[in-house]
Amino acid sequence: MDVPEPSIVLGVQDLFARYAHRIDRRDFDGFGELFTDDAQFALADNEQQGRDAIREFMRSVMTKPGGSHIITNVSVRHAGNGRYDVVADYLLSRRPEPDEPFAVVGLGVYESTVVFHDGGWRFESHRIVPR
Repeated sequence: MDVPEPSIVLGVQDLFARYAHRIDRRDFDGFGELFTDDAQFALADNEQQGRDAIREFMRSVMTKPGGSHIITNVSVRHAGNGRYDVVADYLLSRRPEPDEPFAVVGLGVYESTVVFHDGGWRFESHRIVPR
């Protein structure tokens, strides 16, 4: 069976929660820690290689005031060699103006490979596919 044990699924779900919390708070250093040193990252066709490049890329594109990433339907499957493939849905909400209600400004899918490395779950690869 390709479904991992529940503690692995919960650990990976927590990785995605920390991802959302750190990027929404614009904690770029903490965000970078969620990736392996040599991680691969892609936002649509824009690709980055390595933790430092990923952190600086996100710092450059996440310039508007914080919003809220909502991540759901996190599906974790064995990929072999201590790796797990993960697919999750996301939506991003933000206030277009300070006095206005939150609105959905983006949605899509995350396609990731994660590993347990340096005492915690990390993204080895993470692709954001906007819809």
